[in-house]
Amino acid sequence: MSLTGALNSASSGLRTTQTLSSVAADNVANALTPGYTRRTASVISTASGADGVTIADIRRDVDASLQRMSRLETGKMARYQALDEGLSRYTSYLGQPGDGTSPADKFSAFQNSFTTLVNMPSSHGAQAGVALAAEDLAQVVRGAATSLGTTLSEVDMEMRYEVADLNKALYQLQDLNAKQLSTVPGSASSADVSEQIDGLLDQISGIVDTRISFSSSGTVSVYTIGGAALIEGQSVQDVTFNAGDGTLMAGQQDITPFKDGVRGLQHGSLVGLSELKGTIIPQFNSQLDEYARGLIQTFEAADASLAPGDAGLFTDNGMPFDPANLQGLASRLQVNEKVSMSGDAEVWRLRDGMSATAQGPAAETTQIAAFIDGFATTMGASASTGIPSTVTLQDFAAEMVTNQATERVRAENSYFAARTSAEMANGTRANAEGVNIDDEMQRLLLIEQSYAANSRVLTTVSNMIDTLIAAV
Repeated sequence: MSLTGALNSASSGLRTTQTLSSVAADNVANALTPGYTRRTASVISTASGADGVTIADIRRDVDASLQRMSRLETGKMARYQALDEGLSRYTSYLGQPGDGTSPADKFSAFQNSFTTLVNMPSSHGAQAGVALAAEDLAQVVRGAATSLGTTLSEVDMEMRYEVADLNKALYQLQDLNAKQLSTVPGSASSADVSEQIDGLLDQISGIVDTRISFSSSGTVSVYTIGGAALIEGQSVQDVTFNAGDGTLMAGQQDITPFKDGVRGLQHGSLVGLSELKGTIIPQFNSQLDEYARGLIQTFEAADASLAPGDAGLFTDNGMPFDPANLQGLASRLQVNEKVSMSGDAEVWRLRDGMSATAQGPAAETTQIAAFIDGFATTMGASASTGIPSTVTLQDFAAEMVTNQATERVRAENSYFAARTSAEMANGTRANAEGVNIDDEMQRLLLIEQSYAANSRVLTTVSNMIDTLIAAV
């Protein structure tokens, strides 16, 4: 090898070790940075093969299969987390049978108050006890309806936030796609852009499940699992949410989960929130409304004193039941003001009937017995409640509370299972793509040795040249 060739070889070696040390140092510095992927530099011979080496590219050590698995499991976890958190807030108010505060327990106290009254029909205290128990029952039903309405409002708000975050991430991807086109493939700047793109894709996977496609230039296109485009190169399809009917659109494409005839989303927080809004909360509302209907109709049917159009013990804001106005009935459930302790407080009507013109015999129990018989009335609940139509009024509240608590437990168990799977997938991915500081330090030692060897070559060649010049 000529002296010139030796100088070129040593110089290229020094330049290469400089880049290698920079890459290794970046790896060490970002070892604890979430989402950072280890980088390696590929070393190749120069074109002539005799003049040294150079850096071919700087590559991120990405495992594509682990990325897909990690994002899928993260999407599943986000879906069930949204379900669990939404249901937990509501069911914590609803309570459960045996805690003294649930509709089932309030109904049990209401039923027991009638048992006391039938044995003491002339007692003003027993009559007042029924009125108070009825007000407690109506209040807890209204409270459950209000809490469920609050939960629905929170779900709508969360969906708006998630859609906003999704659109923000899509437009950031649009910018990164443009930036990637201006970088040199295989360069450090290209690796930096790819790092940011992967971070956004990880974020998006927690909101919606996706299919991802990379072009030869490193730009990314993102589609929903059903095939609807979210971003293709520089074209972004804005995602919109209609709070009225729960529809989610990507541009002009309907991506609403669980919608007939729509290849909608399957995983991600938007799916869990959509399930709450479109399926679970409407069913819970239906159960509450049906229970309110059962209370109103049962006591209307059992009250012999009522004329057509008269309201019974339980009312729809003071009015009798109207089949055309069932929706939201639970939030309007009231005790007839004639017997309400905050109204006329004519509690003797619980013995004689809501529309009795005057007090009857003090020991009369016929009307009280008719009310008690009504507890065993079959509800004939709507199929939308998910509760058998054969369930009686006295059992409906317990069935309702148990049904709703079971839904929450199911969501909680699904979330715990999905979280475990996501943690395992993310941990495996981090181990495969993350930085091992021991390996990087060993690599730095080798780079140091290479640097020293190249420096020694330069020193030796310099001395040889000085010797030759001195001999001339």
